[in-house]
Amino acid sequence: MFFVLTKKAIKNSLLLVCLFICVVTVSAKLINRRAILASSANTPKGHLAIIIDDFGNHGEGTDEMLALDIPFTAAIMPFSEGTLEDIDKVKAAGKEIIVHMPMESLVGKKSWVGDKGIFLNMTDDEIKTVVEEAFSIVDGAVGLNNHMGSAVMEDERALNVVVNQVADRGLIFIDSRTTAKSVSKKLCESRDCSLLGRDVFLDSTDDICVVKKQLMKAAEIAVKNGNAIAIGHVGPEGGKITAQAIKDLAPEIEKMGVEFVTITEMKEFTNENDS
Repeated sequence: MFFVLTKKAIKNSLLLVCLFICVVTVSAKLINRRAILASSANTPKGHLAIIIDDFGNHGEGTDEMLALDIPFTAAIMPFSEGTLEDIDKVKAAGKEIIVHMPMESLVGKKSWVGDKGIFLNMTDDEIKTVVEEAFSIVDGAVGLNNHMGSAVMEDERALNVVVNQVADRGLIFIDSRTTAKSVSKKLCESRDCSLLGRDVFLDSTDDICVVKKQLMKAAEIAVKNGNAIAIGHVGPEGGKITAQAIKDLAPEIEKMGVEFVTITEMKEFTNENDS
């Protein structure tokens, strides 16, 4: 009788052990599945890099823009009255910087470009000297984009000198796309120079609703294509209005699964040379 009870006890114990193992296995699988789903949910659907142009002019909205708690890249005019002061401010705010190079435009006044920049009547050596000076002033720049510049962006000779200077430094060329006839892609490919391009202009308006609409458009492009680059401004082109629009919509955009990144980070996600 004692022997029979022992066998039953052993049998029951084995069943309990098997049941325990099954429960642990199923639980582990559920936990792992939840972890995978959580990880997937936290994976960004897209990346959005915002470039803010025209730092260097004591532009309206400079302080408001630098107070934003999202990453963005500040494009600094190299030859303006407030260049050095704004460089210090941007670095103190922990923002990434690029050179915002003045270039001759097909339309508009020459004064909009400034007294110093890249013009078609310059020699290759003169262009090279200006670009070298710009990078020496905007110390720590990770790349360069064009201010105005539709004429230069269409001219292979002049733009090639600029691209060579960017490529020699291993930096990023960002085409602001002020003309549909830009030759930046061709020239950057020839030098294996990292190239990025604007998708959306955010401002050039005093209507915050328009800025918000453009910002959401950039976010939607980021979700659809994986990445997007938007350009805004300090000063009369945007300033406080653009800063406020970004501040207001940043939480909503992040809920869409869009991560704000710098231009350097964007380089890791996309490069037009590979398209």
